[in-house]
Amino acid sequence: MRKETVRSLCFGLYLAGLWGAAYWAFPLIFGQTGAFGSLLSNHTFLKFLCIYIGMAHLTITAMSIAFHRGHTHQAIKLNPFVDFGMQSFLWGVTSMSKLDWVSVHVFHHVHSDTHLDPHSPKQKGLLHVFFLGALDYSEAKSWPEVLKIRNRIPASRYEKFISRHLFLGPIVLTALLMVLFGAKYGSILGILNFSISPIFAVGGVNALAHAFGYQNYNSKDNSRNIGFLFFLNWIICGELDHNNHHKYPKSPSFAHRWFEFDVGWFYIRALKALGLAQVTGTVPVYRSVAKEAKSLHTDIAFVS
Repeated sequence: MRKETVRSLCFGLYLAGLWGAAYWAFPLIFGQTGAFGSLLSNHTFLKFLCIYIGMAHLTITAMSIAFHRGHTHQAIKLNPFVDFGMQSFLWGVTSMSKLDWVSVHVFHHVHSDTHLDPHSPKQKGLLHVFFLGALDYSEAKSWPEVLKIRNRIPASRYEKFISRHLFLGPIVLTALLMVLFGAKYGSILGILNFSISPIFAVGGVNALAHAFGYQNYNSKDNSRNIGFLFFLNWIICGELDHNNHHKYPKSPSFAHRWFEFDVGWFYIRALKALGLAQVTGTVPVYRSVAKEAKSLHTDIAFVS
């Protein structure tokens, strides 16, 4: 048995152990006699909110690590078993495929905040991108320029199967949830899962992080850092330090200054320590905006 397989199995057993511990500990904390039991037992909304936040964090973390830092910018390389698990999870929760996600995101970086950007609040308005950005993403997948990028992306047969059957994943997952939790709660959970990417990925990152915040680096686009919204940035796996990412897209960490924190980089280092990921990009040493200004003018002069 190959070392990678053994490591993956060990990692799976580790996650199963954590899940089992959580299953045992959850009633002690949130049960009728637990610290928050009476609160949650009387407020179904809070139960769903806790589940939703947890699922949002897991979903955007998988998206950030596998689709974004891994396949799009190749700042990391995941163990095939870990990558398979993350892509399968994203298929079930979001109906997204690697081929679609990567091609649209590459196009976004090339044309960020120009009239060709599929989800720019500068061009389309903040409210439009926040509420309708998912529709713009779906439309952009079929653009000829995006399809040219898509056709150059290497893909396994499984990844091609996902891209041809996007809604099969959510249908199977929702059916499973309905079996486990009943038709009422299973369908509610399925709808909540499907809303995660439009709200947090498109709305949180592509809308808010291109409209508000500060810039560590001068940029040709309107990317901003809003990682100081700590809880939201934790849910979105550190993606809100977006100006850092647009300046150095191949950096495996989005946090460049001492007060910025990227929980995704913490997860990547944990996977690396377990032998389940390789870090192929480098985290830049932070440079001030003043020093970046000269290089920015050089870049503009070169492009023009």
